[in-house]
Amino acid sequence: MKKYGVLFFAFLLCFTLSACGKGSSNANSKEQEKDTTAAANKSDNSNNTAQEEGSKKTLDKVGDSLHDPNTGTVTLNAIKEISNKKLIIGDLKVNFLKAKVITVTNLSDAFKAELKENFGGDPKEFTYAQILYKTENTGKDEISWSGFHTAVTSDGQQMDLDFNLSLGIPNPSSIDMMSNSKMDDNMVWVPVKKDEKSVRLKADDVLKRDNSKKDFIVYGKEIKIDL
Repeated sequence: MKKYGVLFFAFLLCFTLSACGKGSSNANSKEQEKDTTAAANKSDNSNNTAQEEGSKKTLDKVGDSLHDPNTGTVTLNAIKEISNKKLIIGDLKVNFLKAKVITVTNLSDAFKAELKENFGGDPKEFTYAQILYKTENTGKDEISWSGFHTAVTSDGQQMDLDFNLSLGIPNPSSIDMMSNSKMDDNMVWVPVKKDEKSVRLKADDVLKRDNSKKDFIVYGKEIKIDL
């Protein structure tokens, strides 16, 4: 009987040690899995952060540069807040936002072809003022407007801005605005020198849909934009 008692306790002890070993093994396995998961997550987060930083790359400070496959290497020469500038033509109110002077080098073939078609020659680089603005129809009538299509640089050089249309820049060729409505994200490009300090923009006439109105047409105005 004593013999069986000893065997029973020996068996119980082996079982207990086995269970402890298994628990320890499982704990170690879980800790290793946890560490591996944490390392993987850290790596993923690091990659995501890098990707986010890459995707957020914008021209915010003078000297910033990036590569745009559609145009080339784009560099910011100057930036200016112009939210104090407004232009009112009849019921149309134009609120200016920001002006940037940008130079494109290492031109893509497609962009170079567009520049050749619009300006001739064999361009090696292209500098332009990018002027952002939004529009608002403050009246009760539907109106139409055709954006900015003429500019004059500080040295008196006048130029046609219709090339914006062929480049797909959102400077309207013709827009209809319903009463009391707004349109954001408008933009016009003006070719300039790198050290250009200002340009004058001429806005097109504003027309009311109802041509029987006394103020059916309000002639366009000019505004000077500092760069």
